[in-house]
Amino acid sequence: MALGCQGSESQDCKEGFAKKQGRWCVFDEELLALTGASVDGGGSSSPGDDGSDNGSSGGGDNGEEDEEYVHDAPEPEVAFTLDEISAAMEEAILIVRGIDPGKFHVSYGDVAALGDEDCPEYDEEYFEDYGNYRWRDACSLPSGASFAGNATTYDHGSYTDDSQYWDYGGHAYFNGSARINDDRGNTLVGAGSSNYYERYRRSTYDGTFYQSMSGNFRYEGSEFDGSWLGADLNVSVYHSSNMYVDDADHYGGAYSVYWNASISGIVGSVSAVRLDDVYMYSENLGSMCGIEPSGTFAVRDAEGNWYEAEFDGPKYYGAGAFPPDCDSCGRVYWRGELLGTVCPDFGLLVDWEQRPWL
Repeated sequence: MALGCQGSESQDCKEGFAKKQGRWCVFDEELLALTGASVDGGGSSSPGDDGSDNGSSGGGDNGEEDEEYVHDAPEPEVAFTLDEISAAMEEAILIVRGIDPGKFHVSYGDVAALGDEDCPEYDEEYFEDYGNYRWRDACSLPSGASFAGNATTYDHGSYTDDSQYWDYGGHAYFNGSARINDDRGNTLVGAGSSNYYERYRRSTYDGTFYQSMSGNFRYEGSEFDGSWLGADLNVSVYHSSNMYVDDADHYGGAYSVYWNASISGIVGSVSAVRLDDVYMYSENLGSMCGIEPSGTFAVRDAEGNWYEAEFDGPKYYGAGAFPPDCDSCGRVYWRGELLGTVCPDFGLLVDWEQRPWL
């Protein structure tokens, strides 16, 4: 419609509007008054002004209607007994200890070997400068394998260091966000960073294990399908431990271990676990506690409630501890409420017969 001063009238107005000056369509004030709406905020009445129930029009009480949208959450309840909490904390140790970085790095090496000189495309200049492999690509191979994302890696495998002091059983690094399909239809996901080494002193066979992992790592359908790598877990694990073998020049069978870890995505009655600043070392290294760590152990139930217990072992090498507290027991709290005392088996922290222990 052309704008301007014209003598002819415009088209008819839509319903709810009235024609003014034969040309302009404006709100029909009479219609608004009939429906109870007020144009100027004070000239017309609305339902309820005469004492009637505002909710009577429209088919029911607004309060009743609103109640349909109110979620009345049930009161949280303690889901575990003290014995079950203690067992869950022992299970937490096993879960955290089971996050073996070597399994991921071996798996990554297997699927990376499926690539060729064009897929994925590696940054040769980066390798020359730093000695690490780096790729960023999205490509596929005739075998059915494919690469998407990016990764920076090295894997030194087993070797003896230049000083001839340490024998390494494994030493690898990964950082990136990669999704790799192998030639059997299985998918490896590496989203985060992982750095680890395990080594032994050649003269005594004393051992050290170091691990730092954060992110989501999985490879279903691999040789490690029954391990943590076959589950969809979010992990954040820092771990360092030392084992001293029975040797005339060293402490016989001594150990020290440190954990700071959280694992979520667990399927079962326990959905997540945490080990916060957990440290323990043996009496023959000077610990005042026989087998009790310092730090906090926590497990979360399926409803999202945490059960946390703090233990009173020495917080660092050489630190003191109050002897009556060295009972391997700690008070457990749920939503700030003291539930009682739990006494997990902390021998699981230093079971050297299983990976990733030495």
